[in-house]
This record gives sequence, C-alpha cells and structure tokens, in this order.
Amino acid sequence: MAAINSLTKVPGLLASNPVLFVPLVVLYILTSIQTISQSLDPIVGALIGLVFSGVFLLVTPLFHGGTIGMTNEAATSGRTSLGSFVAFGKQYYLSVLGAYLLFIAIMIALFVVGGIAAAIVAVIYFTVTESVAVIAVGALLGVLLVGVYLAISILLQFYAHAIVIEAYGAVDSLKRSARVVRQNLLSVGGYFAILLAGGAVLTAVYAGVLWASPVDFFAEPGTVSLGTALTEALLTVVVLAPAGAVYLVYSVLFYRSLLGEGVLSGGSVETTASTESSA
Repeated sequence: MAAINSLTKVPGLLASNPVLFVPLVVLYILTSIQTISQSLDPIVGALIGLVFSGVFLLVTPLFHGGTIGMTNEAATSGRTSLGSFVAFGKQYYLSVLGAYLLFIAIMIALFVVGGIAAAIVAVIYFTVTESVAVIAVGALLGVLLVGVYLAISILLQFYAHAIVIEAYGAVDSLKRSARVVRQNLLSVGGYFAILLAGGAVLTAVYAGVLWASPVDFFAEPGTVSLGTALTEALLTVVVLAPAGAVYLVYSVLFYRSLLGEGVLSGGSVETTASTESSA
C-alpha cells in the first residue's frame, strides 16, 4: 500500500537530509513566542498573540512552499539545502497564499452555515416546540457538518503539494488535490488512518511530557513565570518539531507515490496543469 511504503521511506530521507528539521525547528520556536507571552501582562500578551496570528497568516505559505520544495528535491536528487527552502518558498509564495486563503474562506463559510443552522434549530426548539425530534434534527445536522468539514479537509489537504510539485495555480491546486484524493480513496484512507494513529500517540506523549513538567495548565495569563513559559516553549520545540518534520516528509513522499511515474528527475512532475488552467 502506498501509505505504508511511503512511511517506511521517511527515516532514510530524514537521516540523509537532517537539514529538513531546521525549518520546522524555526517555525516552532516562532510559535513558542506566544507561549512565552503568557508570562507577560495579559493585555500585552494578548496583543503579542494578535500580532503573531497575523504574522503566521503571512509566513505559513512561505514555510509550506519552502519545506515541501526541500523535501521534494531531497526525494528526487537525494540532497537539499536551506537555500532551496528560500528559493521554493519565494517562488510559490503567492500561489500557496492564494490557495491557503481560499481554503480558510471555505472553512469560514462552512462555520457560518453551521452557526445559522444551529440558530434556526434553537429558535424552533425554544419558540415552537421543545420536541426531542428538534434536538435529533439538530444533532443530525451537527454530524453532517462535521462530516462535510472532514471531507473538505481530506480532499483539499494536498493543495500546496500540487502547487510546489506540479506547478498548479492557487485555484487549480485545490481542484487537483480533490481529484488526486478521489482517484486514490483507498490509499488516502490508509494515509489518513496512519496520521490519526500518529496524532493520537503524539498527543499522548506531548500531554504526558507537559504534565510531568512544572507547566501549570490552569494558570491565568500573566501569572505564569518566565521560567515556566520557557520550559513549555522548549518542550514544544523538542517534541513537536521532529514530529512536524516526519509529517512533512511523509506527506510529500505519499503524494509523490500517488503521482507514480509522473515524477520527473528535475523534481517537477509531468502534468497537464497548464492545459487544465486554460480550460
């Protein structure tokens, strides 16, 4: 199965290209600044969090393009570098940003639809009839919306891969991701199951490490000491950065396996992207 075969190749690629860890370490160091801000005044911490949320919205596409490009290059030629991270990140930045914003817009629209549906059900229940049937309908709608959310997330998860590996544009990358997933449902199902299992293990390990640390989960913002905040930030980098690198490499190798013989020696993919874009 493609999902398992790709997973077995991850350790070797990371071992031969440890530089793949570097961007993820930098990313989690940046995210840890928000954790450290918990030791500051609540208002100052909130402002820092707000600023960094905006920064990450703009920086995330750079990391997506750069890290996927690095991994694809390493898988193709056996070597990559931080220079490649910068080059790929800059080259595909606008396309990845555009697709990223479209993806967020789709999710926001789904959230709005869910909120409207919940409001309608609540109004009917409290003003028309307090019936169990109304609650059942509300629960059914909730399950349906969660299902739609998961389906969209799974279908569109490879948009950045389509941009960097196959040179699709922002809109076409979303279509391409959905098409590749639909054509490989069994393999993607196995891939998703492995991600869920890995995520569960990682969550348990991360929670256990934090629980054994001096970090106070219930402390109010501004009451956390700087030393405690730094400890949590360090643990976050140490645990999550390697896991992020494994996920990154796995996702690229898996996507390449779905493309099969279309992967070219130059790291790009033989594709009809330009034709489909003009259609």
